[in-house]
Amino acid sequence: MLKIIDVEWIGDQKLELTFNDGYQGQADLSLYFSNVPFSEVSDFKKFSLTTDGSLNWSGNELSAATLRAITQGEHKTIETGFDVKEMETVIKQASWDSMQEGRPDILQAAVRSYVEQFGHSQVIAKAGIKSRTSAYRSLKPETTPNFATLVQLGHAVIELAKDRLKQTG
Repeated sequence: MLKIIDVEWIGDQKLELTFNDGYQGQADLSLYFSNVPFSEVSDFKKFSLTTDGSLNWSGNELSAATLRAITQGEHKTIETGFDVKEMETVIKQASWDSMQEGRPDILQAAVRSYVEQFGHSQVIAKAGIKSRTSAYRSLKPETTPNFATLVQLGHAVIELAKDRLKQTG
């Protein structure tokens, strides 16, 4: 299933998108945002990455397939290794951005992307979280995440990445 795994706002109504198939490029969404319902979105930069790899603006969603069709770019080699320092940096920056903007969904999306790389079951077990339901709920985009659970999950993915490096290094 095609998913967006990384997204960066680059200006106006343009995004830099990376897909799980290795395709990366720029998507100009001005055509979509000139028509209803997207024309009613007040802040283009306030989007979220859904669990199925689509983008959502306050209930208005564009699928990964739709976005892939309009993205201008090329295939890149997807790194299979884990850069633990990069993971730590991404999670720290997402934490900071979440606090600066008052949006816990930023940290939630960063942690969720790493949880998906390792698999929910493995991360939840490593985090020592007793309630799987609580962990899943903390990662769902439409929920307000429990901060303590996000911290446990973030710590677990970093530890799993370190473990993987030890096994392959």
